[in-house]
Amino acid sequence: MSDYDVVIAGGGHNALICASLLVQNGLKVLVAERNDWVGGGVITREVTLPGFKHDLFGSSHVWIHLNPDFQKIKPELEKHGLKYIWSEDNITGHPNKYAGQGIIVYKDIDKTCDTIAEYSKQDAISYKRIYEEFGEIKDGVTKAMFSPPAPPSYMFQGMENSREGMNRLRSFQQSSRAFTYEHFKNDHVRAFILGWATAPQTLPDQEGTAAGFYVMIPSIHYYGQSIPEGGSGMLSVSMQRYIEANGSTVMTGATVSKFITENGECKGIRLQDGTEIMAKHAVISALDPFQTYLNGFDDHELPSGFQEMVRNFKFGDVTIARVHYALDEAPKFKNGAEMDKTAFQRIFGSVADIDRQYQEMSMGVAPSDPFLWTAAWSTMDPTRAPDGKHTLIMDTFVPVDLANGDDWEQRAPDYVKNTLLKQLRNYTTNMDDDNILGEYIESGPSLARANLCFNRGVTTGGERLQSQMGSFRPFPNYADYRGPIKKLYMTGPSCHPGGGISGMGTIAANEILFDLGIKEEDDDFEF
Repeated sequence: MSDYDVVIAGGGHNALICASLLVQNGLKVLVAERNDWVGGGVITREVTLPGFKHDLFGSSHVWIHLNPDFQKIKPELEKHGLKYIWSEDNITGHPNKYAGQGIIVYKDIDKTCDTIAEYSKQDAISYKRIYEEFGEIKDGVTKAMFSPPAPPSYMFQGMENSREGMNRLRSFQQSSRAFTYEHFKNDHVRAFILGWATAPQTLPDQEGTAAGFYVMIPSIHYYGQSIPEGGSGMLSVSMQRYIEANGSTVMTGATVSKFITENGECKGIRLQDGTEIMAKHAVISALDPFQTYLNGFDDHELPSGFQEMVRNFKFGDVTIARVHYALDEAPKFKNGAEMDKTAFQRIFGSVADIDRQYQEMSMGVAPSDPFLWTAAWSTMDPTRAPDGKHTLIMDTFVPVDLANGDDWEQRAPDYVKNTLLKQLRNYTTNMDDDNILGEYIESGPSLARANLCFNRGVTTGGERLQSQMGSFRPFPNYADYRGPIKKLYMTGPSCHPGGGISGMGTIAANEILFDLGIKEEDDDFEF
């Protein structure tokens, strides 16, 4: 006898939104989460000092607003505490320590182009052209992002019969560097573009990554950028409240040890304490492929060779070194008041600086002159800190393994103080020791402990290789969110479209609703 229609292993934000959509359609769902809290990579904690709320992992909410199913369920979540605060004007700052006032991405495209034009009028024209081209494809991008990926030939077939389509196909095959150099000429603008293009932890010369730029920056102007009031984790909290208010269950402190199979079907989950929870219609794994298939099943329960395919899945070799600060006042940038109005900064230096960082990372060396990602979300949301005080996140990309054998957890405090903070001081006027009231440091080992899906400290759910994206994610023939056993489904950042706060768990939920005949499917691709 099954007490639940659907059981979900893992309680990250994708599991929770998957459960929310299923609950909205009348199904009874249980979510089992290992930690004593839900949210996975979308959580907020007071880790420095009381009253200072820090987004430990994901914080900027952009992609989720493109998700049509999230838009339908958002009014219900707002009844349970979700309230978005939007960057109305100054969205992202790009301070410059070499020349000029830096570049600011505004919601308004023309204001953004004006800051680019301070460095290169021609580059400003190129930027606006790419923005306008995104406008022509944005509906298709949204559908592609929140649907099972089409077979790889479909995009080529759809674009290869026009001059414009062929030109765009060529651009999509380029590396981020090749695309940047082809379309932009000024070094400072190139650093700004290349930094954005490599944000998903792709490499500058990795082919097939240029397509991301067509989505990442242009979408900011079309859709905007937001944060939940009270912290990123309020998205997860509101979904838990919604699920529980509608008769379903979120179980914390519940580690899934095995998936239960019988007669070739997945029937439920077994917890570490031996508790078995059965599902009538479906079991969903929101865990990563290693936890799901290498630990959750015995080899004989899976198709021949399947576990070997799982072992070939690549999480990547890039992690982050991150510090959370409790501050007396928000950073003040040398580039002026307009830069100070941005809550979120991407600080890249020059293209040569970016190249040096990736070269050092490839050698297993901690970057000596790193780019920075910083965010003082309390400037947008005063509820995140005591009156007049502020929070700050700062991090950079680093190699998972150091060639000299050092442990990142032991190395991180010195690296944060003498490299990351020193770099931030190159761009700011007030980040002295007296302004820092408290700190909390994260590195690969602590990330991996906090969330087992952060394999070796990699936070993306899996490397964004051409062989691991689209219809190949997580594996060829399994990109439709269905596992290799009947009634087993998958969701999470190891599935299409990958990592980030997108709420892509709605895709798996829709596939279950289609299979149960609760919703009617528009398109059906066979994989």
